[in-house]
Amino acid sequence: MFQVEKEYLVIGGKPRFIYAGDFSYGRIPRAVWRDRLLMMKAAGINTVSFYCVWRYHETADNVWDFSGNHDVDHLLGLLGELGLYAIFRMGPFVHGEFRNGGYPDFLVEKLGAKLRSNDPEYLGYAERFYRKFLAIAGKHLITSGGPIILFQLENELGSAGCKGDDIPRGDTDDAENRKHLEFYSRLVREAGIDLPFIDINRIEGREELLGSRVDTGGHYPASCFGTDGELSPLRPRENRGVPYISIETGCGMFVRFFDYPAYRNTNGFQGPIIKAPSVEALAQQTVAEGASGVGFFIFCDGQHFGDDNESMIPHRDMNFQAPISCTGTLRDSYRGLKRLGWFLRSFETEILKTHPDPDWCTLRAFGSAHPGENPQSGDLFDGYGREIPAEAAAARALPGRKVEALARVTTGLNLSDSNFIFARNVSNIHAGWKRDVRIATTPNRLASEVFQEYPKLVQLELPPQTTKILPFFVKLKERCFLDHSTATLLDRRGYGNAVQLIAFATTDEFTESSFVLPDADPVRATPGLLIKRHSPNLVSAVGSPSRGIEAAEFGGKDGVRFILVDTERAGECCDIAEYAAFSSMQILESVRSGENVRISALCDRDFFTLDVLSPHPLELHCGEAEVRLQETPGFGIRSFSGNLPGHRAPELSFHRSRAGNDLVLETVVTPDMLRDAADLVLEAAYDGEYGQAFLDGRLISDHYYGKFLVWEIGLAAWSRRSGAERLTLRIPGGRNCEIKIRLLRKYEFLIRHSDAADKRPAPRRKLQEQEV
Repeated sequence: MFQVEKEYLVIGGKPRFIYAGDFSYGRIPRAVWRDRLLMMKAAGINTVSFYCVWRYHETADNVWDFSGNHDVDHLLGLLGELGLYAIFRMGPFVHGEFRNGGYPDFLVEKLGAKLRSNDPEYLGYAERFYRKFLAIAGKHLITSGGPIILFQLENELGSAGCKGDDIPRGDTDDAENRKHLEFYSRLVREAGIDLPFIDINRIEGREELLGSRVDTGGHYPASCFGTDGELSPLRPRENRGVPYISIETGCGMFVRFFDYPAYRNTNGFQGPIIKAPSVEALAQQTVAEGASGVGFFIFCDGQHFGDDNESMIPHRDMNFQAPISCTGTLRDSYRGLKRLGWFLRSFETEILKTHPDPDWCTLRAFGSAHPGENPQSGDLFDGYGREIPAEAAAARALPGRKVEALARVTTGLNLSDSNFIFARNVSNIHAGWKRDVRIATTPNRLASEVFQEYPKLVQLELPPQTTKILPFFVKLKERCFLDHSTATLLDRRGYGNAVQLIAFATTDEFTESSFVLPDADPVRATPGLLIKRHSPNLVSAVGSPSRGIEAAEFGGKDGVRFILVDTERAGECCDIAEYAAFSSMQILESVRSGENVRISALCDRDFFTLDVLSPHPLELHCGEAEVRLQETPGFGIRSFSGNLPGHRAPELSFHRSRAGNDLVLETVVTPDMLRDAADLVLEAAYDGEYGQAFLDGRLISDHYYGKFLVWEIGLAAWSRRSGAERLTLRIPGGRNCEIKIRLLRKYEFLIRHSDAADKRPAPRRKLQEQEV
């Protein structure tokens, strides 16, 4: 079952929040497609979008290539196998920082200005391209059990061209552009495909033209047109009567050679450096403002293996600062988007029932960012006996400063529906502490609610560069509710007969979380959480995640289990079969077979941690690891750690020299260095204009972020492994370069239920019922 409701998609009879990542298949070696897609899925991604890049496939007039990392049919089959949906972005113009916007060179040379027009000769070529791809897509539609849920026709027709390669924007006449879209729409419908179109073409009258459709757009954490910029204010989106799914929420930015003036925090012709907090904040903003889906561009960096780069960007590396780098390492933005992805995965039904409401809540910070806000003279003793000016004292006594926030609210009764406040303290320029933040909510348009103030027991803080999604009145299971929490929710799942709720906060915060149950007794908690009973049915857990994983259980084995972790650990969440877990490794797959769970993990160091939340005692085995187990008795927190003695990165000795103004580093790579390695990554931190890496004279990587972003050079995709190869790094204007070697290697683990039952009793301690 697949249908488009007024505000969201329904797939398999269930409302689905679309959490998508763009996957540029031709820029990623086919050998690592599966691993990259599993990394995306582990972050909560449930949909993969990709452009169908014409130039990849028609290499000469009517000469087609669907092999290797251009095998779209294989990619769609892999998505279906992994349980991921697909957004099929047809083009024929795609831009995507491809040469000629994705058009084949032969076509540009032959047709020139006729491209993106209604010229019959051009439309003939475009129809041939469409029919090739529609034949592939037709086998993989959601309506016949495949992954494709949405189609995109063209890309930004009438509004964007390919600046570096002089490809036009389309026609200046909306009527001509409508006719152009109608041509592609007809081809899709004639192929028997009746899925909705995702519409990113701002053309008058497209609603009637496209019929069943999904509205879309894009947003970036910093502008790529001459300034770093700030995030736009939080404000509800206009409801157009169709679902809104962002197709281009930026989670990075590429470099372009023509940007001027130079960006604030870079030099030469580098682009802006995008910080992870801004990426996470923008993603949350898209949700807060009413989207029923977020699509990230680009989620996986890659490389151009031919001459496929747009003219004004680097030749080899498509370094978008994406969550997953072109070598398969994870950036900080990956962990931030994973936290949001897991939240949406667990609470998508609740989120999709809510609507943005700017009037439901007000947040104000009453504490000072820091006590020394007044300028000092520099004299150590000058402050003794000083009189504070009256205007300064009056300013400190004013009502608190407003905190940026927007709520998504369900119109309904208390404790039966869910409300969420999206609060943020993120800035590309500066964000100070928000201390003593108080939340006031109103009964605005909610039938049985009253005015409320939160928090009730603690002081809420928003540290610099942080965001929060604060939950209110969330139903956890039958007759069990989360009344409110000052921590952000991460996950909800069964734990035996109980429901387990995982939340997170920074280690600087003291949080409160209140629960309503038919009977809160018995209550127990780890030492890091204090318990406050308000009534037999209302109970609160107060504490900080600074000690590690904290747990509280209310209502016995059939009640609620609450887990509190710190923000960093929340970014390491993973699934181990049906169990929630946290690991320093990148867990790719975990497959249960009877009492055993087989785990495939990618490691980049010789030490690992794995914390599994399981009601059953477990054992972890790995033939290449020395495994240790530490448990929190009675709370099912099973913490494994171990060493991987065989995980040793090879040593590379570089010879340094100068060639004119260039710094040159040279070494030799041998096949044994890459044996059993997923990749061997060189991390180069250099001070210079830009960097280029060559393997036996072949350009394998280029980098134009200078000292502001570490340069990652992967060898696995380029080494011929037939003998010694000379690796050369050339840095024009280079003054210094420090290199670290990072070995990426896969390991297989086995988890089995321990034969011995967990008979150790929980420590008997008297719970302290305190007024906090």
